[in-house]
Amino acid sequence: MLSLERYKPAIEKVITGISDILNVDAAVINERGLLVVSTERYLKQKGNHVHIPSLQFILSKGQFLVDKPGFMEMCEGCRFLDSCPAKVELLSSIKIADQAIGIVSLTSFTKEGQHRLSKHTEKYQQILLEISELITTIVQTHSATQTSSADEEKLLLEGALDTLNDAYLTFDRSGNIIHTNTSARMLLAQNELLPADISQMFLPSLSGMAAHYLPVANCLVDKLDASAEATPIVVDNQLIGGVLRVPRESPATALPQAGQRRSLSLRDEGLDHLVGSSEAIREVKEIARKIKDSSSTVLITGETGTGKGHLAKAIHDSGNRAFYPFVAINCASIPESLFESELFGYEDGAFTGAKKGGKPGRFELADGGTLFLDEIGDMPLSLQAKLLRVLQEMVVERVGGTRAFPINVRVIAATNQNLEELVANKAFRADLYYRLNVIPLHVPPLAERREDIEPLANAFLQKCVTKTGRSFFGFSPDTLAVLKAYDWPGNVRELENAIEYAMNMESDSVITPGSLPPRLRSRLVTGHSAATTAIKARVADVQADAIRAALQKHGTDLKGKQKVSEELGIGIRTLYRKLKLLGI
Repeated sequence: MLSLERYKPAIEKVITGISDILNVDAAVINERGLLVVSTERYLKQKGNHVHIPSLQFILSKGQFLVDKPGFMEMCEGCRFLDSCPAKVELLSSIKIADQAIGIVSLTSFTKEGQHRLSKHTEKYQQILLEISELITTIVQTHSATQTSSADEEKLLLEGALDTLNDAYLTFDRSGNIIHTNTSARMLLAQNELLPADISQMFLPSLSGMAAHYLPVANCLVDKLDASAEATPIVVDNQLIGGVLRVPRESPATALPQAGQRRSLSLRDEGLDHLVGSSEAIREVKEIARKIKDSSSTVLITGETGTGKGHLAKAIHDSGNRAFYPFVAINCASIPESLFESELFGYEDGAFTGAKKGGKPGRFELADGGTLFLDEIGDMPLSLQAKLLRVLQEMVVERVGGTRAFPINVRVIAATNQNLEELVANKAFRADLYYRLNVIPLHVPPLAERREDIEPLANAFLQKCVTKTGRSFFGFSPDTLAVLKAYDWPGNVRELENAIEYAMNMESDSVITPGSLPPRLRSRLVTGHSAATTAIKARVADVQADAIRAALQKHGTDLKGKQKVSEELGIGIRTLYRKLKLLGI
């Protein structure tokens, strides 16, 4: 495919001249959504890549007027939704032999320009069409002058790559795959992929690509289950592309076993494959489906081990960011001194021991995709203000850097702590809490959705076959009774560990109670005795009476419930959950 970047100097002259003559901002964008050339103000206001759905719409439509930027159907999912800096925008596709290879844009960021372009739309559309045709002529003229000797050298290089066992994919500055060797073609066919699919995965990382670092390989670790490395190609100190290598011994390049077929269906890890049919889980899935394509921040709460991380990944894999990176960071596992550089990255020489050439942060690596901030309640207070700024402005500045650059990241945070209590205790910023809690999702503990225990246990029985090297027909009725009677303080994670333990201990073809961990086997004797059941019922009655008395004392409005939670020594979320269970 022809690349507009090859003709950048000539196109830049056209765009600069037209912008000066018409007194509007202009830009040329390639088919992958990356800026080729633009006026300085366009780059500053809109960044160096555009919203993919709107790009695809223009490429197929041909020409379009965006008279309500940020509020049109094609704007859904864009980082500028409801707050687009443009006032009006005219767009036209650039075509070579009826194939769209990019877009030309005439844009105004002022009310004066909006009035002028809106009043004379037909005139500017005609001018835009002529600009598009002029760029087409430039591309066709330059491409026709390529020498046959260059073609021969290209064929010789491609032939040499075909002799190598490792998979090699060569891509240009825009991320377009321009050559794949024989091993790479086998790899793509094995995983039911096209070169365009790989290019789409690259897109979020290309804006920050520099000669010393190519983060594009990171996305393949998650999507292809493959170790990969990217090497830059630099000419005259300018990065013009790179080579992606997937080693032959990588899991992705290994031939599938008989009867097996590997598929890169991102939906296989989506919301439809979250196990559970309880009412609580159905409610969580319903909300998650509504917001899977949204860029709004999501806050997932729930006890340890309830599967908050799995839910975050399922939202990502089900939405329009599925082909882009899913980057996770555990806020509780990183030393405070390293947290800022891990999150935002650092420049060359930013501090003693800094890697030569600098390093991108998790926000950069997740550009275009999703950043999952696990255990957000443990984030150092000193960094919360910086995170808040990134969430509000969607710009990142590396440690030791002097410039801020735009990013397009959907943030999902999770915690097992009560952030409202942390805010009250001045341990968490209130403004950051409200910024994160735009879309709250609560994952209930396993003890409150016992109907999910059996399907989860069966799912883990299948999952752990590879790890244990053993398979079973299922669970005996007595085993299922024990599993459903246990309280599961460790929730879903504890259940998975218990199933894996039982699979290693069991000698029969089904899982029996005797193979369960000791803490569960004790339930066979004491788990559901009449005395225990009576005591639990009595405790529940006492709790209900205490809650009713406190509500009568303080009132049932929000302020009253807050006083009730303080008096009883329980969190406000716990109080609401108990009110729901008690039917109060």
